[in-house]
Amino acid sequence: GYSDLLKWTEDFTPNGEKSLARIDSQSQRMSGLVEDLLLLARLDEGRPPEKEAVDLTELMVENVSDLQGAAPDHEWELALPEEPVTIRADRRQIQQVLLNLLSNARKHTDPGTRVSTGLYASANHRDAILRVADDGPGIDPEFQDKIFARFARADQARSGEVGTSGLGLPIVKAIVEAHGGTVSFTSRPGNTEFEVRLPLLLEADDSDENDTATSGMRPSPED
Repeated sequence: GYSDLLKWTEDFTPNGEKSLARIDSQSQRMSGLVEDLLLLARLDEGRPPEKEAVDLTELMVENVSDLQGAAPDHEWELALPEEPVTIRADRRQIQQVLLNLLSNARKHTDPGTRVSTGLYASANHRDAILRVADDGPGIDPEFQDKIFARFARADQARSGEVGTSGLGLPIVKAIVEAHGGTVSFTSRPGNTEFEVRLPLLLEADDSDENDTATSGMRPSPED
């Protein structure tokens, strides 16, 4: 953007460089806010997600690894089943759910906090269960009833130095519900846990999808 052009073409004093860095940071923050609002608007309109088979196991490994690199001052734990856990979903949206939950745990807790992430199949093998927990100070009980409200900010309810837009958890809830799932949480000092449930991709669902994809294909000619 324009701030990048200035950095490349102009000489700044140390104070000028700090001011330009603040401008650049605010610009990125505003761009992210606009993208979040547009996503919520699309979800509010009821647009169905563009679904495909998504391996949650693979997605969780990628995202937890990213957070480990971005926040090495936290302890990151990951528990995965031996078999892949697959759902039908919009991959980018589910990735945003994961990133928002992991980032939420990082932003609102102090260095040294342990963040544990787990993936399981429900006992009836119909749902994928994703959990993100931390052993931080917990969420203020007075804030808990509005935690999924848009623009509600937990900056004063949990420790941490990074401000937020108040859209991360509302986006999680909107995406999960658009995929036919649920999100819930429990919180007390020393243990805050978010749980997401999403319908598993069953073999019958996969077969139906393949049949739909091939129904319009012309049969191959006989020899």
